[in-house]
Amino acid sequence: MTVYADTPLWGRHGTVWGHLISDTSLEELHRAADRAGLHPRAFDLDHYDWPASAHRDLERAGAVFVNGRELTRILIASGLRIPLVDRPAARARRTAEHAAQLGLDPAPRDLIVGLVGHVDPLPDEPGAYRLTRDDPSQPARIEARDQAGRKAADDFLALADAAARARGEAGFVGQVMDVALRPDQGSWAG
Repeated sequence: MTVYADTPLWGRHGTVWGHLISDTSLEELHRAADRAGLHPRAFDLDHYDWPASAHRDLERAGAVFVNGRELTRILIASGLRIPLVDRPAARARRTAEHAAQLGLDPAPRDLIVGLVGHVDPLPDEPGAYRLTRDDPSQPARIEARDQAGRKAADDFLALADAAARARGEAGFVGQVMDVALRPDQGSWAG
């Protein structure tokens, strides 16, 4: 049972990023990421993305460093890999499960209830929004392309908060990415 990391090569958010995987289980992967101090939102279906600044923390957490090709080979052999072609379907299944937890119909494009994992980036479409809240006592972080996206994010948060409170929770914790519904489709608040 080992976790592996490759060399950070992928640029985003002003740094370069690598991948952390397990050769055995997602539970082992989550434990190692936690030991290394990676945020749970860095999880992406079968791996964690990690910034170059986390290298020493990953070493201390016991990660074995390999090249990208070897990392891919290990991930495939583990049976945990979700191939690129299957990732949209895996995200759709996750979204459907999480939307059902909140009683949402229709489901947003991409949804995570809880702290583990992240949704797709904000698309360049009118009405698009991406909302993140890690603590129900704090305001949500909202990215929106325009006022329609901002309103849709606010409407979603009100609905998600109500659903979470109905389950006995303090409020919505999670992340969502969607595009504002057209008037003929209704709205989150409607």
